[in-house]
Amino acid sequence: MKSAFYAGAAGLMAQQTAMDNIGNNLANVNTTGYKKQRVGFEDLMYRYMYVNTEDTPLTGSGVRAIDLGIDHTQGISQTTNFMLDFAIQGDGMFAIQQDGKISYTRNGSFSIGLADGQAYLTDANGGFVLDAAQNRIQLTLDENGIPNTDGLIDRVGVFVIERPGAMTPLSSSRYATNEQTGFTRVGVVNEDYMLKQGMLENANVNMEDEMTRMIMAQRAFQLSARVVQTADEIEQNVNNLRA
Repeated sequence: MKSAFYAGAAGLMAQQTAMDNIGNNLANVNTTGYKKQRVGFEDLMYRYMYVNTEDTPLTGSGVRAIDLGIDHTQGISQTTNFMLDFAIQGDGMFAIQQDGKISYTRNGSFSIGLADGQAYLTDANGGFVLDAAQNRIQLTLDENGIPNTDGLIDRVGVFVIERPGAMTPLSSSRYATNEQTGFTRVGVVNEDYMLKQGMLENANVNMEDEMTRMIMAQRAFQLSARVVQTADEIEQNVNNLRA
């Protein structure tokens, strides 16, 4: 019964990972620009590697959770009428520069930051928003400290990543490119995307879908726990018979 015990234990770990993923998505349901992460499952190592017939099909020893990447489906746009808010409709992401590194986000809730006595367009964490040439976007302020937002929508850079689902999640709805994401290029307005000023993109997390997934994961977790318990009870009975 060891294989049943191992299969049940593997199922417990896999479903715990799934529930952690669902919990993270639910926790960010109100996070602007957040993209939900996906988890799938695959068989663990087969006991008989070269057998796969109707009489003797491949049989695995449990399951494990695997990362299916980031779901970049469009979130619902919300009107704010604040001229430093931007929402991307279509493909692409904003580029943010901070601590010498560039990351990407769909969170267009921007503000004003000061550096070397100059005002720049920044995100909520103080990172500099970049234009299409990956330069900081400098702003001019009037005597009351109000930024001049005329033409700002044309200065904000939007970048298209070849495989955005493979990006590495960071904090604050930011994502980093890696070897699997492919090329990064400047987006073409009206072809790749449209940029809306005075609007924000909400998280693409559907509460009903996530709750359904959570119930399924909980039931699978309970079943895996029952498998472990049953396998342990059988082992105890076998040991008692031997005694």
